[in-house]
Amino acid sequence: MENMAETKKWYGVKFLLPYLKPFKVRIIITFFSMLIVAVTTALAAYAMKPILNNLFVEKDEAMLVILPAAIVVLFVTRGIFRFFSIYLASSIGIAITKEIRSTMYDTCLNAEYPLLQKRSLADFNTYIIQIVLRIRNTIAKTIPNYIISVMTIIALVAMILYLNWKLALLAIVFVPIILVPMKYLAKKVKIHVSNAENTLSTLINRINESFNNIDLVKVYNKTEYEQKLFDDSLDDYQIFQLKLSKYQEATSPLMEFFVSLSIASVVYFGGREVIDESMTVGDFFAFLTALMMLYAPIKIVTKNALMLSMLDVHIERIEKVLSYTQEKNNLSVLTYPIQTIEFKNVSFRIGKKQILKKLNFKISDNETIALVGKTGAGKSSILGLIFGFHKPNSGQILINGIDISMMSITSIRDSISYVNQSAGIFNASIQDNILYGLEYNKEKYIDAVTLSHCEFIEELPGTNDYSVGENGKKLSGGQRQRIALARALYKDGSLFVLDEATSALDTDTENMIQESLQHIMNSKTTIVIAHRLNTILNADKVYVVSEGEIVEAGTYASVSKSAAFKNNFGLE
Repeated sequence: MENMAETKKWYGVKFLLPYLKPFKVRIIITFFSMLIVAVTTALAAYAMKPILNNLFVEKDEAMLVILPAAIVVLFVTRGIFRFFSIYLASSIGIAITKEIRSTMYDTCLNAEYPLLQKRSLADFNTYIIQIVLRIRNTIAKTIPNYIISVMTIIALVAMILYLNWKLALLAIVFVPIILVPMKYLAKKVKIHVSNAENTLSTLINRINESFNNIDLVKVYNKTEYEQKLFDDSLDDYQIFQLKLSKYQEATSPLMEFFVSLSIASVVYFGGREVIDESMTVGDFFAFLTALMMLYAPIKIVTKNALMLSMLDVHIERIEKVLSYTQEKNNLSVLTYPIQTIEFKNVSFRIGKKQILKKLNFKISDNETIALVGKTGAGKSSILGLIFGFHKPNSGQILINGIDISMMSITSIRDSISYVNQSAGIFNASIQDNILYGLEYNKEKYIDAVTLSHCEFIEELPGTNDYSVGENGKKLSGGQRQRIALARALYKDGSLFVLDEATSALDTDTENMIQESLQHIMNSKTTIVIAHRLNTILNADKVYVVSEGEIVEAGTYASVSKSAAFKNNFGLE
C-alpha cells in the first residue's frame, strides 16, 4: 500500500485539467466570484476601523447611517458571490465526473476479457461509483473552498500589511512552521485513503456475494457466518477510517496553538503601540479582526490540502482503470454471415495450465456440431476462443477462411446468437430482455416468443412490460432460459451457440423447445454444448472433448458407441 503515497505533487489536479477545458468561461466567472468573496471578507475586517474611529471616537452621526448600510451591502454581496462560486464549481464537478464515469464504464466494457475476470463487481462499483463521487465532491467543494480560502488569506494579509506591516510580519512568522507537520500528515492520509478504499471494495463484495446467493445462505443456515464475515470487513474499514480521520483532524490542535501564539503576540505588541498612541484604536481592532478572520481560511486551506492529497490516490486508481488494454476492433470487418469455423492445431493455456491441446476440427455452413465432455474438459474454452474472449497460444482459428486475429471481434459477435446456462437476464422488462438494444419488429418478436415457447408471458402482470427483477429473480429458471432463447432467436445471428440452453427446463418443456432448436439447427450453423442426450441426437457431428483434446468425432450413431462417450454420459 505504501507505494500509493509516492505520487507527484498536484498529480490529481493535473489529471483533471483536460476535463476543465470546455468550461473556460464558467471557470472565469467562478474565479471572479471567489475573488469578490475574498475582497468582501477583507473589507468586513477593515470596517472595524471606521466603526471605532468615526463612531465611537469621533462620534460622527453621518456614519451612523452609512456604516450599517455598507455592512449589509458587503455581507449580502459576499453571500451572493459565494453562492455563485460554489454552484458553478458544483456544476463543473458534476459534468466532469459524468464524463469520467462514462469513459471508465466504456473502458471496462471494452477491456480484454481475461483482465475483467481478475476484477470483482465490487471493484468496478468502488471505482466507477464511490471513487468518482469523491472526486466530484473534491471539484465541487474542496477545490472551491481551497481557492476561496487562499484568496481570502491573500486579501486579509494584504489588509494587515497595509494597516501595520511590522505587526503583520510578527503575526505571520509562525506560518512556515506549520508546513513540516502538514507534509507528514498528507503522506499518512494518502496511505490510509488507499487502505480504506481497498476495505470498502471488500465490503461491497461481501454484500454482493451474500445477496446473490441468498438462497444458499438461508438453506445452509449461514446468516451468522455471513454476518461475521461482513462485520470483520466492517471492522477493517472502521480502523482505516478512524486513522484517516485522526490524521485529517490533527491539523486542528496545531492550528489552534500557532494561531494563539500569533494573536497573543499581536495583542501584546499592538497594545503597546495603542498605549504609546502610535496606532489608533480603530487600526488596532481592524488589524486584530483581520488576523482573527485569517484563522478560518488557514484552517480550511490546511485541511483541504490534505483532501487534495487524497485526490491524488483516487486519480491513480481511475487512471489504472482507464489504462485497461482494449479489445482490437480496427481490423477487417466481417461483412457476410459466418459460414465456416476451423480450428488448426489450436492450443491454449492459462498461466502454466494447458487448457486445449492442438485441436483440429471444422464446422461447415448450416452444420450443427455438439461438444460433449465432462466439466473442465475444455468445451467452454473453445467457445471463449470463438467469441474472442481469449487468444490461442498457438495454431489458427479461421472464420470463413480468414484468421480470427485479423478480424474485428465486434463484427464477429454481431453474427452470433448465444444462449448460456445462466440465461443472462437483466433487471428490465421481458420485452427489453428479448430485444436487448435492437429495434422492435412486431413480426420478429412474435416469432421469437412463439418458437421459444414463452406462453407464460401472457399470464404475467403487464405481459411484455413485466419487470423481471435483478438476475431475473422474479422468473423461474425455465422461464429465464426461454427468455434467453427468445433473445437469441430475435437477434437471428448466422451462428447459434447453445451452451446448456435447456438445462433448467423440465422434460415436457424441453421436448417442446427441441422442436424450435431443430428448426434453428436446420437453417443455421450451430454449436451445442449439452449433457442431455436428446439435445444432441440430431447433431451432424459430435466431438467428445477430454482434458483439452478431441478424443472422438463423428455422427451421433458412431460416437455414441465409444467408451469415451459412454463414460461422459455415465452409460457404462
